[in-house]
Amino acid sequence: MTDKKRVEFAKQVEYMYEATNPSWRKLLSFAFLKGMAAGFGVFLGGTILVAILLWILSGLGQLPFLNDITKSAEHTLQK
Repeated sequence: MTDKKRVEFAKQVEYMYEATNPSWRKLLSFAFLKGMAAGFGVFLGGTILVAILLWILSGLGQLPFLNDITKSAEHTLQK
């Protein structure tokens, strides 16, 4: 392998390294934004899940064996 080919190969390796390894600043900002999006998704998903669960429980309030459970949940939420 000639010196010219070695230099060209080294430039290609350096280019590949720079293309696959972003700077620390970009990496940290991406991780921060990813964490914020995940936290917001968990919050929003939990809120929707609780709302659906309470909606279902309110519809089941007429059933005699679930009446005590739904009354207890309504009383807790009204506090």
